[in-house]
Amino acid sequence: MFQAYPTTSSRFFIFFLFLIQLVKSKFWVKVKYFPLKASTTSILIGFLIIALFDSRLNLNLVKILNRSLGYFFDNFFIMVLTFMLVRDINDFIKIYRIILFFFLAFGVYGFYNYVTGNNFYSAFVSHAFDSVDYAEVYMSGHDGRYRITSFTWHPIYYGFLLTIAILMNIFLLGNLSFKKTNKNLFIATLLILLINLFLVNSRTPFFAFLGGAAVYFIWGLELGKKIQIAFITIFVMNLAITFIPQVNEFVSNSFDTFSSKGSKLEGSSVELRNYQLASSVLIFNKSPITGNGFSYIEENLGFKGKVEERASDSSFAGFESYLYKLLIEQGIVGMVTQLIFSIALILYLIRNYLFAKSSFAKRLAILTLGMFLSFLLFIFGTGDLGTFKVFMAILGINIKGLEYFKYADRKKDDFQTEKFIPV
Repeated sequence: MFQAYPTTSSRFFIFFLFLIQLVKSKFWVKVKYFPLKASTTSILIGFLIIALFDSRLNLNLVKILNRSLGYFFDNFFIMVLTFMLVRDINDFIKIYRIILFFFLAFGVYGFYNYVTGNNFYSAFVSHAFDSVDYAEVYMSGHDGRYRITSFTWHPIYYGFLLTIAILMNIFLLGNLSFKKTNKNLFIATLLILLINLFLVNSRTPFFAFLGGAAVYFIWGLELGKKIQIAFITIFVMNLAITFIPQVNEFVSNSFDTFSSKGSKLEGSSVELRNYQLASSVLIFNKSPITGNGFSYIEENLGFKGKVEERASDSSFAGFESYLYKLLIEQGIVGMVTQLIFSIALILYLIRNYLFAKSSFAKRLAILTLGMFLSFLLFIFGTGDLGTFKVFMAILGINIKGLEYFKYADRKKDDFQTEKFIPV
């Protein structure tokens, strides 16, 4: 858990999108067609309860709404907005292609970081916001690893973005027909992003990718493609581990994380995570039902992104799991409402996988399930780090794609009309 650049601008952007949708006609009709509205509403209600019982806010309605609605806007509401913004399956595919085009630029700039040891973009932004330049910190190899950040604020965060982008790329390559030139471009993009994922040199994104890719590999591919990909992957990984010592060392040390002694890589071993969990439970016991309130970790425990400025107890280390934030800040209310949302999402995706008539829709459901697993592995493995905005935005896009096919199956002739799904 770290402090990124200020997020005021991102909240303003989300609020701006909300206003655009609000002034457009039939906003609430579109909300009605969002399939996870009940479980999403439960999260909003949970956040309001958490803020209401936050003793630091002194029952100040403005502060209560600012904390609860602000946190909801920052982390969940973008999902509803992207669902509304996508009009049809062509929009869905265009958005995926545009995102991957941008990530091709990210990957190329990542190579530039690696070769030159320079990230002028991060230096400029960090100077502008007077924040930690994590690109410089991690390219200096202070923790024994040389890591790239590209256009993002932190290498671990960049690793998660790469995980999602790689899964999107794999999905498009396997489900769309491309001209030879375009297909080669997507294959090249996939390879660039995969190499960038190794250059991030971080365990959590690596395991998050393995988890999401495994889900899509097992349930989203036909047997022939599974065998083909399995042989290619084994062959390439054996070559990389044999002839690239850095890859061999990284993979070996990554799996050592699960041993009691921990990995040689700087970071949290299982033993250290247990210490962090025990310390979080002690704070949780102060207010187990509604938690201690949003931003309690920074404001009351004294956690800062800069290690030298931290006043928090050393047993918390870097609060390297979203679980600690749930325990300390949101309590049982936050955990239950987000568990309800997670179960509702999983059941929704399973239903789409089982009952969709289109193979594209079935694979999209599995892709989304794989992305969700990657997201969970990441946030519980190292903290959310601002990834809610990214994942929830993609989730809203994917859900709209699934709804498109669901209504297409039911109403072959007029499923695009407002009567069945607003576009």
